[in-house]
Amino acid sequence: MKGISKLFLMVMLAVATGLYAGIVIARAEEPAQAQEPEETPYDDVEYGAYEAATKEPDLEKRGTLLLQFIEKYPKSALMPHIVAGYDGLLQECSTTKNYNLLEAHAEKWLKLHPNDVRTLAFIAEATNNLQKYERCVECMEEIYKMQPSPTLAKDIYGGYQKTKNLAKQIEWAERLFKMPEFDSDFALRYEFVTRYIGSNNIPKAAEYAQLTLKATDHVKNPDAKTQEQLRAVRRACYHVIGTNLMEKDKYADAIAAYQMALKAERYGEGYYYIAQCQENLEQVDNAIVTYAKAETVGGESPELAPKAKARLEQLYKALHNNTTIGIDKAYRKAKEELALEKEGR
Repeated sequence: MKGISKLFLMVMLAVATGLYAGIVIARAEEPAQAQEPEETPYDDVEYGAYEAATKEPDLEKRGTLLLQFIEKYPKSALMPHIVAGYDGLLQECSTTKNYNLLEAHAEKWLKLHPNDVRTLAFIAEATNNLQKYERCVECMEEIYKMQPSPTLAKDIYGGYQKTKNLAKQIEWAERLFKMPEFDSDFALRYEFVTRYIGSNNIPKAAEYAQLTLKATDHVKNPDAKTQEQLRAVRRACYHVIGTNLMEKDKYADAIAAYQMALKAERYGEGYYYIAQCQENLEQVDNAIVTYAKAETVGGESPELAPKAKARLEQLYKALHNNTTIGIDKAYRKAKEELALEKEGR
């Protein structure tokens, strides 16, 4: 199933295999010695209807015939075999990826057997592949009420991502955050960081950034690729936290957050915003050196370095009679501190 784990469906299929294995319909064999034949609880017409329904090769017609048998013979002794036949029909539709028929047959069966987990799983499979995601997650939620599991909870969250239902995504994300199985799933939390950054909701982005950072601390023995991801995510999260603090005029705390971002991964924007915080704290000499760092390192935006240079010169001139004589000292100090920071990382 695209994007949805089949674990819960596979388990149910395995159980059902045990339940339905070995069910066989047969007439009583003639005994070795002549005697009166045993009387069956159904007549030839009823048995003929059973055989016609279960042996029909056309999947659509077979479903219709099986349902017609149920309607006509609701108390038939053959009913357990009809039930097995309908289950086999659903399984065949699933195996052949005939999702339109699977959905139609499973929905009809669900009306006769409400809350049947196996049938709900078939509907979830069909509707997911038919991109009817609202119905898919509706069925998965019904299954979760009866058979909750972390894997299914994650699938439901993924389903609501496809429906773009943010309220439901948050609801199920909050459940996942409380499950120990997802303690180290930093990507799950980081999805909300990027979402809220995109909508320019920095306070909410910072809130999820804190959750993301906690999750990164639970990652055990990361491989090289994961280590790179962790560095990028930590840098981004601390940067968002720093920006949120800076907007609240908490400049000292913002500097601390940006410094943590730089510890994860060096980038020019981090130095630039530290320099701005230092300016607001009237630490002009420090700001000059930090702007020099920002210019030296450069940023993801090509405008950062010239912008940092311009601000550095403006501050320096204000302290040195409107000249840049001796400004090279600020650059030397910036390079020395950058070298020390690199060694200490």
